[in-house]
Amino acid sequence: MDQRGSGDRHERTAAGHQPAHVRCTPPAAAALFEIAVLDTTSEDGRPRWHTIGWGVGRGEADSIAETYVTRPMCPYDEAQIRHNGHLVGVHRRPAGRTG
Repeated sequence: MDQRGSGDRHERTAAGHQPAHVRCTPPAAAALFEIAVLDTTSEDGRPRWHTIGWGVGRGEADSIAETYVTRPMCPYDEAQIRHNGHLVGVHRRPAGRTG
């Protein structure tokens, strides 16, 4: 997403150039995928989503999420992957596996 810099299109800088477009999301951040897990162990019994980390690229995020739902000790029931706030992947604990 781009956002125009301050001023209107007729404004010029001291060097005579128009204000540049400014990226809202830096290129490096655009490659990040948020990984959240469903925690069902809260004291009040209500499940909650917790961000556990970030993957650089979809492949890395999928790999990390899969690890959290298949690990031998205390696997999570579900992990979600989001990119720019949009859900792009879900990983669930395999049927029959308990923590």
